[in-house]
Amino acid sequence: MNVHEQRITFNKQQLILNNQRTIFWPDQNMLILSDLHLGKAAHFRKHGIAIPSSASSADLHTLADLIDHYQATRLLVVGDLIHAGINQEVLLLEEFKQKFPNLNFHLVIGNHDRQVKELTKEIGLIYHTDKLELEQIHFVHAPTIDSSSFTISGHIHPGVSIKLPPKKHLRLPCFWVSARQIILPAFSKFTGLDSREMPQEYECYAVHDEIILPLKNHR
Repeated sequence: MNVHEQRITFNKQQLILNNQRTIFWPDQNMLILSDLHLGKAAHFRKHGIAIPSSASSADLHTLADLIDHYQATRLLVVGDLIHAGINQEVLLLEEFKQKFPNLNFHLVIGNHDRQVKELTKEIGLIYHTDKLELEQIHFVHAPTIDSSSFTISGHIHPGVSIKLPPKKHLRLPCFWVSARQIILPAFSKFTGLDSREMPQEYECYAVHDEIILPLKNHR
């Protein structure tokens, strides 16, 4: 796994964005991500849509590699850990957690996490129904229009469309970063991208397997 990084300062805290769609917060020894959507592929198959079963296991393998890479002792998922009900793919979390028995695992509940309480005992999950606040940074699932606080969120699966010659476009997931808000890309690769026009106050950090690319006020 190639990890490429972009260091930023957010509310006086040093954060590390990376091309693997996560943030590492060194002072908290915490890995932060959003929109894992475990079990989505199985949910689709249940409804007759042929989706490979490897999507969830591949995402969890990447997550395990990132925890090892940063030697993180804390993990925070900013919403949508699971996609729908508890299915076999979701139960892979138990196997994942066994690899990291001392990992402090937090979830800010997202709109898809309706049955997440059933996982609390099995994987030692600590969930927050509204938000989590650390060092005056608010972690919420959906972006907020409240400009008075510093927030980190997910939910919208931000993406960017980059023009390539002669008449092609490359769509990539990205971080949106403003002075007071960071919106994370979806961690799961089995999600769509929202490549709406980025608001003026944000900067974009596009991510690819081999790079993290700052795009100032990209349109």
